[in-house]
Amino acid sequence: MLKILFLIISLLYSISGISQENITLTYTGNMGILISDDQSSVLIDGLHTKYGDDYLFPSGEVVHKINTKFKPNAILFTHYHGDHFSASLSREYLDLNKKAVLLGANQITKNFSKFKNRVFTIATKDYTKQTIDIGKVKITGVKINHAGKRHVAVENVGYIIHINNKKFLHVGDTSWLEEIDLFNELQLRDENIDIAILPYWMLMQDDALILIKKYINPKKVIATHISPKIKKKELLDLKNRYPEIHFLTTLEQQIQL
Repeated sequence: MLKILFLIISLLYSISGISQENITLTYTGNMGILISDDQSSVLIDGLHTKYGDDYLFPSGEVVHKINTKFKPNAILFTHYHGDHFSASLSREYLDLNKKAVLLGANQITKNFSKFKNRVFTIATKDYTKQTIDIGKVKITGVKINHAGKRHVAVENVGYIIHINNKKFLHVGDTSWLEEIDLFNELQLRDENIDIAILPYWMLMQDDALILIKKYINPKKVIATHISPKIKKKELLDLKNRYPEIHFLTTLEQQIQL
């Protein structure tokens, strides 16, 4: 009898351990990603409003779920553009969830003086990585230049989220920027990234897979920032070209990792 009881307890412990290893990634629009396990969650670029027809944004229903159901421990923003960040929605979230914190560059965090003890600013003077522990989640922020010459003044931050023995990289609105040797400077291969979350245009170069392997070397790649107006053939061509890559296009689309 004791042996049977021991076996049952061991089995239940094993199942519990397996469930805690599961991580769910939920898409909230444009580059918005909720990363969660059974105990902790982080939302990146997940609170913003309609910015234009080319950008998918979280519906009122999704925002309500973020505020009342998902309730991430930390809300992170890569930069201040309206397809990634809403100051008003973020303030509302922090008001409703008193223990949550916010991370971003100064162009983001300067809007939150009311919550100064719960706000962390990622410096963007150079490419020094900055790590903050939020409970059981380790968040590392680093400057990753915004794509496009007209956006050189934009403080774009990339994040490495270490949660439940997995590392997620979210780069915001960047590109390979080989003219400034950006990704060689970042040394992301040393971080042992499991999942890289990239804007889909980084896949458009013919040597994209070579660059991903060379500079990041993740186990999986997830493509975001895909316009709702993208032609079906263009999206299908991308999926056929990269069958191992996940393309996020639908609100609340989920990936189990």
